Order: sequence, then structure tokens, then C-alpha cells
Amino acid sequence: MKQSLGLLEVSGLALAISCADVMAKAAAITLVGFEKTNGSGWMMIKITGDVASVQSAIITGASFAEQRQGLVAHKVIARPGEGILTPFSAAAPVTEVVTEADTAEEIPAGDLEASCNLCLDPACPRQKGEPRSLCLYSAKKGEM
Repeated sequence: MKQSLGLLEVSGLALAISCADVMAKAAAITLVGFEKTNGSGWMMIKITGDVASVQSAIITGASFAEQRQGLVAHKVIARPGEGILTPFSAAAPVTEVVTEADTAEEIPAGDLEASCNLCLDPACPRQKGEPRSLCLYSAKKGEM
């Protein structure tokens, strides 16, 4: 049986998690992941499974989100083309535990965070909260 792809876009992370829970309980689907989309805190929920299960789960999730005034969009792609589903199904989530001792050996502590929240350049002398004119790239505004 060929897999299908379901996409549900909702407003907010809490609603996205609730919708994913409802969808997983409604049908036999695989939750691929969440993705933050551009605009007003919208979240995309990606699921895979057989066509009927994905359609059922998306309909259930969409109605759940609509009741809570958070539905943005939904789409089911039944039997997508060869290259569409491969990045979702082939990329299995890998969990790697990184301790502070591991990162301290490889990367100096000063390089881990940028002090300037505008340019995110670790070499920038501007600290968060200081005037924007102190940023290294303030003169190049619009060129970045």
C-alpha cells in the first residue's frame, strides 16, 4: 500500500500538539513532525500513513482546530510523487545526547552565543538591549 502525506496548519504550538494527539488517536498514522511556519505563530503538523487513515486523521484534526478557532489550512496528498515523501520518511529522528563536557572541548564557550540579537554575529560588541547603532552591521541596514 502506498503512503500518503497529510499537512495540517494551525495557530500555536499548544493547539498543534493537541491536534496531533487527536489525529494519532483517530487513525493509524505516523507523526513525522512539527514545523514552525512564517506568520503569527503558525505550526505545520506533518503525518504519513495509508490514504484513508491520513484523510480521516486530517479531517479530525481540522475539525478539532476549527472548534478552537485555530485552523489555518489542511491538505492531504494521496500517493505523492517519488521525490515528495522521501525526505519525510527517510529522515528518521535521531536523538543524540550532548553533554557540556563534549561541547567545551570542541567549541569555546564564547562562540556558543551571539551577544547581539540583531546580527547574531559573535564578534559584534553590541549587547542585547543596547542601541541598534552599536551593531557592526547598523550601517549596512537593508543589505543583509
